[in-house]
Amino acid sequence: MEGKYITFYLYTKNNYSFIKFGFYPYNMRFINLHTHHISLDNSLFILNYRLGYDKVIDTIHSFSIGVHPWDIELNNDLFVSELEHFLTQSNCLAIGECGLDKLITIPLDIQKKVFEQHLQLAVKYHKPVIIHCVKAFDELIEICKPYVKQIPLIIHGFNKSETLAKQLIDKGFSLSLHHKLSSKTDFNIQSLPLDKLFFETDDNAQLLIKDVYQDFSFKLNIELDALKAQINRNFETLFL
Repeated sequence: MEGKYITFYLYTKNNYSFIKFGFYPYNMRFINLHTHHISLDNSLFILNYRLGYDKVIDTIHSFSIGVHPWDIELNNDLFVSELEHFLTQSNCLAIGECGLDKLITIPLDIQKKVFEQHLQLAVKYHKPVIIHCVKAFDELIEICKPYVKQIPLIIHGFNKSETLAKQLIDKGFSLSLHHKLSSKTDFNIQSLPLDKLFFETDDNAQLLIKDVYQDFSFKLNIELDALKAQINRNFETLFL
């Protein structure tokens, strides 16, 4: 295998903890955990589909699918069987995005029921869950308690506080970070464990995943190839 050796620096809060040398192949790809657009670069991307909202669902690319909280009223009681049809497809890598959103009018009790149905399907089909959560993290943590050791749970588009990030990671969640988090001055990203992180472009069609990695590489003070290697390991651990 062709590749190169580079230095991978890991940090504690106040100083270096140790330095690790690793071998990283040249053919490693940037992983885009969550996007609504087909990527034209060489990245490995998970294309997200919203059941009941998206009219065309193309299963040629790696994809995730679920009932977004915004779309609950667009689906009927048969959505579980519809989801199962897609979850059995070889390119379906995850279920979601699904979750809880307190800024919409759909009652939270209904959202919780639909979300838990997704969690049960994820256990049945051994799929990671990509989660949308707005102002409902306490409820989310409570609902996920019975599932957190059974399936990978990933909060997508995370752009909240450092305290909440650590709380979610302590509760067993992984985080797919919003690209704007790299420019926050009051968030010490180096305080988060790298093996719990992913990156994404979400619905920004103009944003390249490589640029997201470069921004976080600078923020983390880690070489780009080392960061890419770590995210590839995270992906292999949770998805393969």
